[in-house]
Amino acid sequence: MAKNDKQVKKILNNKTVHTEIPGTIHRKLRVLLFLNELSMQKFFVLMAEKYILGDNYLHELIEARVEEIKEDKLNKLKDVDEKDIYNAIEKNSPFGKK
Repeated sequence: MAKNDKQVKKILNNKTVHTEIPGTIHRKLRVLLFLNELSMQKFFVLMAEKYILGDNYLHELIEARVEEIKEDKLNKLKDVDEKDIYNAIEKNSPFGKK
């Protein structure tokens, strides 16, 4: 009975994350972690623990990636034709045409 209780507790307390990683990154990460005798599962748990505990390096790394994403979005907007932007604003205006 104790074993079943442990299994139920584990199911209730542990959460899973499914993520998609490009194949080349997955292969290289798996090899590097294998060489360090660490599973991918334990690696991601370690990263999550360090991040929530305020690891400065991880926080700076994530802030840098967020800035990269914002910059990419801005660059894509810069490539949009001005006329298309004005047309979209006019079309979606809450004031509408009378």
